[in-house]
Amino acid sequence: MNSNDRKGNVPRPFIPSKEKINFQLSRKIPVKNRSTHSTVNKNIQLDSNKNVRHGNHLCVIVGTEYVLKVIALQQSLMENTKECTLWICCIDSVAYSTLKEMNLNQVMLIRVEEMEDNRLKSIKAEREVNEYCWTLKPVFIEYLLVNFELPSVLYCDGDLYFFSNPAVIFDEWGGNSVFLCPQRDRDWVEQAYGKYQAGLIGFKNDSHGLKSVRWWKEKCLDWCSSNPDNERFGDQKYLDNIPIYFPKVKVSRNLGVNAAPWNCIYNNNFSISKNLNKVYIETDQLVVYHFACITIFSEDEFDLWSLGKIEIPHNILDCIYTPYLSRIQSIISELKLKIGEEANKLLSSKHIKEATTPYKNSNLRRQMNQWDNFLNFSFIISQKYIIQGLTSYYSLAKQAENFNVWICCMDDFTYERLIKLQLKHAIIIHVKEVENQELLNVKNQRSLKEYCWTLKAPFCLHILKHYPEVDHIIYCDADMYFFSNPNIILSEWWKYSVFLCPQRGTTELESIHGMYQAGLIGFKNDKNGEEILEWWRDKCIEYCEDKYEMEFNRWGDQKYLNHIPDVFSNIKIMDQKGINAAPWNVILNNQDTIRVKNNKIFVTDDELIAFHFGSMQIFNMNEFDLWKHEYLKIDELILKEIYVPYIESIRNTCHILYSSLIEHLTPLYVEAANKFSVKNYIQYSTLSI
Repeated sequence: MNSNDRKGNVPRPFIPSKEKINFQLSRKIPVKNRSTHSTVNKNIQLDSNKNVRHGNHLCVIVGTEYVLKVIALQQSLMENTKECTLWICCIDSVAYSTLKEMNLNQVMLIRVEEMEDNRLKSIKAEREVNEYCWTLKPVFIEYLLVNFELPSVLYCDGDLYFFSNPAVIFDEWGGNSVFLCPQRDRDWVEQAYGKYQAGLIGFKNDSHGLKSVRWWKEKCLDWCSSNPDNERFGDQKYLDNIPIYFPKVKVSRNLGVNAAPWNCIYNNNFSISKNLNKVYIETDQLVVYHFACITIFSEDEFDLWSLGKIEIPHNILDCIYTPYLSRIQSIISELKLKIGEEANKLLSSKHIKEATTPYKNSNLRRQMNQWDNFLNFSFIISQKYIIQGLTSYYSLAKQAENFNVWICCMDDFTYERLIKLQLKHAIIIHVKEVENQELLNVKNQRSLKEYCWTLKAPFCLHILKHYPEVDHIIYCDADMYFFSNPNIILSEWWKYSVFLCPQRGTTELESIHGMYQAGLIGFKNDKNGEEILEWWRDKCIEYCEDKYEMEFNRWGDQKYLNHIPDVFSNIKIMDQKGINAAPWNVILNNQDTIRVKNNKIFVTDDELIAFHFGSMQIFNMNEFDLWKHEYLKIDELILKEIYVPYIESIRNTCHILYSSLIEHLTPLYVEAANKFSVKNYIQYSTLSI
C-alpha cells in the first residue's frame, strides 16, 4: 500500500516503508556474551548494573540511514538534561562503528545480536528491515528492563528531537505503568493505523508494565507487517488495546509531547509560536518533535516529507525544522572530519530530484522562514541603469523586509560598484556566471538592450537551478518603483505557475509590442514554470530584436508572452491594476485613473503597488526626460504623486552612490547630447512640490 491508496489522497504519516529505510544488516557477527557486544561510554559506569539506574532511561533502534538522526536525538537530550541515559540498539555494523567512533556522552551501545534468539533470527529472515525494527521495539524495551533492572524505559524513534527537558514526560507519566501518546491525526487514519504513536512509548519495570510490554512483544513476534490487516498494522495498531487490557496506562494530553507533521501541519490548526527561544504548541511548551519521513541527501539538502508534497508553514520551518536541520548539518561536518568519506554512507543514495518536499537549509532559506510571505525578485542592470536599479531596490527595502533580489550585472563596472554597496537583501551575480556558449553566440549580434532582454529567462533559470530553496522568481525591470508593499503579488498569483501583467495599452501598442508586459513577470519553481521559462529562453535566443518582425509576429522578448496562455496551462493573468501601472496605461491610453485617498495612490480602484518608469532618461541629478519617445501631456496629479517621489528617490540614490563610491556619477547618466532630442524635459529645481 502506498500513500495514494488511502482515501483523500493524503500522504501517509509515520509509516516508513522498506524503500525509505535502507539499513545494511550485519548477520555474521557471532553471538558471545553481553560484555563482548555492548559498548559502555567512559562517562557511564556499568559495574554490577546498578550505577546506570539513576536518572531517566530512553532507548532507540538505529541502522545506517538513521545514524545522523540518532546523533541529533542524543545531542538534543544532552542539551536539555544531564539526568538521562540513552540506550542505542545498532542493527548493522556501520551504525555500530560510527556511533562507537563518536563516543557519545550518556550513551549505551548494544548490538542487536545480543538480544536475538533463534525465534528472532527466524523472524528476521522473513520480514522486511523496517518490519523487523518494529518487531524489536518491545523486545528491546523488555531486554533493558529485565537485564539491567531499569526502573522504566521510554522508547524513542530515531527521528525524534528534544526541544526541552524530557522530565516533563516522566512527570506526566507519574505512577502509571505505561505511557502512550495519541496520534491526534484524522479519524480514518487512526482507524486504519492506530490511535497511539509507537514512536514514543514508555513502560515501567513493574507487574503491569512488564505484562503489557510482553503482551505487545508476543503480538509483534506473531505478526508485524507494514500492510494493514483488519485490526492490525505493524507494531502500532496493537497499542489501541493496551488501555483496554491493562491498568495504569497514562495517555499524554500534552500537545508538546510527540508533536509531528500529522498533528501539527496537515491535520490540526494548532497555534505554534516562539517566545524567549521556547516553542509553544498552543500553551504547551514543545518537548519533542517527530521528524518522520525526512530524507538526508547532503549537508544542506533534504526531503522534509518523503511520502508526498506538503506545505509546511513558515513559522514551523523557522521554529522547529531549522534547528533540527542545522543540527544535522553540524553532525555531518563533524563526522566528515572524524571518518572522512565514510560519512557519505550515512546519506541517502537517492537524488534530490526524487524529493517530494525538497528543502535546502541555507542562510537564505532560514531568512525566508521568518516570514509567511517572502518575495524573490531578479534584476538585470548595466552601467547606465545602476541608478534606476538601485532606486528600485531601495523602494522595495522601504516597503518591506521580506524579500531578496538577485542582480545580474552586465559589466565589471556595475558588478564592482554593487558589491561595494553590500546591499542587505541582494545577491550580486556577474553576467559571466549566467552565460553559456549559446548565449555568447548571439551576444555580439545584439545591442546591449536586446541582449539584456535575451537574458531574462536564462537568468531566472539560473537562479532556480542554483537556489533550489527559492519557490518562485519575479523578474522586474530596473526602472520599476514600488510605492507600497508588494505582498499582494503573491496573494494574486496564488498557486499558478506563471503570472502575466496585461499592458492595458493602446490597440496599436499591443499589436506591435504584445498584450503582456515583460517588465514584471513571475515563475514558480515547478515543472510547468521551468518548461515555460525554457520555452521563452529558446524563443528569445532565436530572435530578440528591438523591432517588429511581421512574418512571425514578434518583437523583442515581449511579444512571445502572447502565446503562453495558449501553449501552457496554469497561468495567472493579473487583475490588480496597481501591480504594473505605467505611462502606456495611465497616460498614453488613459485607460486607468489615478486618484489619492487617505494618503494612498489608487489606479482606478486598486492601490498603486509598482509603477514602471519605462523610457525615462536621467541626464543628471536635476534634469530628466520623463518619456523619450513622444510628447505627452502628463496630468498634474500623476506628476506630483508619482513622478516627483520617484525623481526624489533617484536623487537620493545618486547621493548614496556619490558618498559610497567617491567618484563622479557622469558614467551613469545618459549622454548630454541626447538632451537636444528631449521630448518631456523637466528640471527638478523648477518642480512645484
